[in-house]
Amino acid sequence: MINIKRIILPEIIFLVMAAVLLAPTPALTRVKIGIDVLAREHPEMVRGKKLAVLTARTAIDGSLSHTLDRLARAAAVKLIITGDSFFRETIPGEVPGEAYDALTSARVIEILDPLKRPQVDIFGDADLLVIDFQDIGVRYFKYLTLMAQFLDLAREASIPVLVLDRPNPVNASTVAGPVLEVGLRSRFGVYPIPLLHGMTVGELALYFNKVYGLGASLTVIGMEGYRRNMNWHETGLHWVPPSDHIPEPDTPAFYAATGFIGEIGVLSTGVGTTRPFRYVLAPWIDSEVLAQRLERHRLPGVRFITAAEKPYYGLFSQRKITGVELVITDRATFDPFLAGMAILKSLYELYPDRIPLQNPAAAEAIDTLLGNQKVRQSIIGNRPLMETWSSLQPDIATFNQKRREFMIYPE
Repeated sequence: MINIKRIILPEIIFLVMAAVLLAPTPALTRVKIGIDVLAREHPEMVRGKKLAVLTARTAIDGSLSHTLDRLARAAAVKLIITGDSFFRETIPGEVPGEAYDALTSARVIEILDPLKRPQVDIFGDADLLVIDFQDIGVRYFKYLTLMAQFLDLAREASIPVLVLDRPNPVNASTVAGPVLEVGLRSRFGVYPIPLLHGMTVGELALYFNKVYGLGASLTVIGMEGYRRNMNWHETGLHWVPPSDHIPEPDTPAFYAATGFIGEIGVLSTGVGTTRPFRYVLAPWIDSEVLAQRLERHRLPGVRFITAAEKPYYGLFSQRKITGVELVITDRATFDPFLAGMAILKSLYELYPDRIPLQNPAAAEAIDTLLGNQKVRQSIIGNRPLMETWSSLQPDIATFNQKRREFMIYPE
C-alpha cells in the first residue's frame, strides 16, 4: 500500500511518496526514485510541457534508462543543462559553438563553473525546469551550487521547477563537519550548510528555496521506500559514477574524510589507485607509527591500517608509497570529517615540516574546501581533537534545527 501525502508550505509545494515499510529487508529493498514515481504516478505534471532539464550522466531510472529519455516520451525536451562535458552524442548547430542532443534534439549547454550565472533568457520557450542528478552528500559537490543558481533563475523567469529526488549515498542522517562561513563562499559551496549535510537533493532544494529566500515555485517528487539511515547498497539501485574519482557508492564517505587533506598538495589520497580517497600516502610516512597513533583515538565506525600503494597517475605516480587506509566498520556511527581531522592533526604532529598548514597557498586551499579557517588553525595551535570537534557542534545544532522542517523521509 502506498500513501501519497501532499504537504503545502508557504510558496513551496512538494510531493512525498512514502511506502508503508514492514520488517527491514535491505537485500530485497528497491527504492523508487523521483523519476520512476513521476512516470508512474504523476505523468500529467510533464505531459505536453516544454522542458529545460538540469541533469548529469548519473540521472538514470530504475530500469537504467536516462531521465532525458523518460521525459522525452511525454514532453518536449527543449534545453539540457549539465555541469560537465555532455555525456552523449551531440549534433552541431548552425551557430558556432551550439550543440544539440542527438536523441532529443534539445540544445545542450555546459556550465563547467557553477558560479557562472547564466542570463535569465537561457530557458528560451521552456515552461518547466526539471532537475535530476545524483548528489554525493558532500557540500562541495558542484551540482548543489548549480541547483541553487537555477532555482533563483527560474524564479526570475517565472518558470516552475520540478526536482526529482534521489538517495544520499552517504546516508541522509549523518550531519558533520564545519558549516560554511559566508566569507569563504566559492565554487565549492555558497550556502552555510555543513560539510556532510544529511539531506537528499530534494530536501536541499526545499531548504535552499525557503531558508535563503530563492522563492522558486518548487515541487519535489519524493522517493518510495527510502529511509534516512539507508546506505546505497540497501536501495537496490545501480550506481553511476558522478566523476572518475567517485567510482563506487562508498567513495563519497571517504571523499568527505580525505578530500580536503589532498588540497595541501603533499599527500596522495589514493587518487590514481583503484580506490580513490581511501588512503593517505606519502613516501616519508611511517605507516606503522601513523596507524597506531590514529587507532589510539578510537574513533567510532572506522579503523586505520597500514597501507602501501602505487598510484598509476597523479601525485607520486608509479611509485610504491606508504601510509594508512581507512576501513569503515560501522556506517551509522562513522564521522568522515572527524576521521579526516584526526589524520591531518596526527600528520602535523608527526611531520610538522612536511605539512604546510601555514603556507598561504595551502592554507587558502584547505580553508576554502572546508569553508572554515578554525579547523586548520586549531591543528596548528595543538588544540585537542575533540575540543575542535565540539566547537563545531553549536553551528551543526542550529543547522539541524532548520533542517528538520524539510526532512521528507523517516529513519
